[in-house]
Amino acid sequence: MPHRLSGAVLRFEPLDAQAAATHSRQFPLYVEPGADEPLLSWLMRLATRLGVSLRALAASGFGMEDRPVALHEWCRPHPWLLMRISQRTGVPVARLRQMTFESFQPIYRDDEASGRFTGRRYDNRAAEPRAYRFVVCPACLRSDTRPHLRREWLIGWVAVCAQHGTVLLERCAGCRKRLQFPAFRSRASFSPEFCARCSAGVSRGPDEPAAASVARIQAALLAAKSNGEVELDGLGQLSWPEIVALVDVLLGTVWTGLTLAEQGEIWTLYTESFREARYQPTDVYRSRHDSLYFLAWLLEGWPDRTGATIARGLLGRWVGAERNRICRHLRSRLADPWTDGPSNFEPSIRERLRSLSCAS
Repeated sequence: MPHRLSGAVLRFEPLDAQAAATHSRQFPLYVEPGADEPLLSWLMRLATRLGVSLRALAASGFGMEDRPVALHEWCRPHPWLLMRISQRTGVPVARLRQMTFESFQPIYRDDEASGRFTGRRYDNRAAEPRAYRFVVCPACLRSDTRPHLRREWLIGWVAVCAQHGTVLLERCAGCRKRLQFPAFRSRASFSPEFCARCSAGVSRGPDEPAAASVARIQAALLAAKSNGEVELDGLGQLSWPEIVALVDVLLGTVWTGLTLAEQGEIWTLYTESFREARYQPTDVYRSRHDSLYFLAWLLEGWPDRTGATIARGLLGRWVGAERNRICRHLRSRLADPWTDGPSNFEPSIRERLRSLSCAS
């Protein structure tokens, strides 16, 4: 039996006669997209209002083949699909395009996947994530007239709400499971206010302030993801593929290329660095926020600060061991499965990483 939100009152906009008159459509109702709402969130809300599954809506409403659809297909849909959605819903194509990842850089090495820079993504023992996960800002949801996701919340490493400066919520406080969409084949009701598993409200409870270093590194990553490149202090101008490659080499080497003793030395230095800090990161392996905290420690203050010195050593190790395939984490599992095939850094990126390992 499909899961439904028991006892939950979903808040949606009332059907408005003026909206019906101004929006040409074939569907019997109109659901207004929220500000900066991603296409998938809006379609899930529309399916909930129509009482159908997302897969049925896509097949019957938009003429899509009745098959499983990957998350990236909703984030980066074909122009034909946007045209068909516009015809059936009355939302202009230009508005729909703003709800996609079209303005971001193309996918590089699966860089948009859930938990992309967490330790579990580099550990070969970690299972491949199959659920379509997201994070939420409780303060944003509480302020919404119609609670909806934000586009950036679907990017798998985003961990901070830029508006409120708080840590984005990854897990339901009730069942402690990661937040995710209902199965696309299910007719379960969807609202980001409620956990799709246990129906607990996720927008209650105190908001946790994000660490300043995490907010800084996330802003830099988003700038590069949006503009194609960004200037990082000490590292110079880096393109988005160069940044992803750099992060993969550093974090992947830590998680899969070092002995336990070597990892222990790094964790000791890392822990000492934030002993007096207000925020105490505890879960680099699973938490988006804490993984960005560790990444910021490795990159900020380049090339002389403690973390940056460690990072340069990791880069040097990768350069020296590259032909011995020490970095097995850089192969097909983290490659972009839609464009790149088996992963192997381009010569220009390899040279850029070598230059960073030698910079003084």
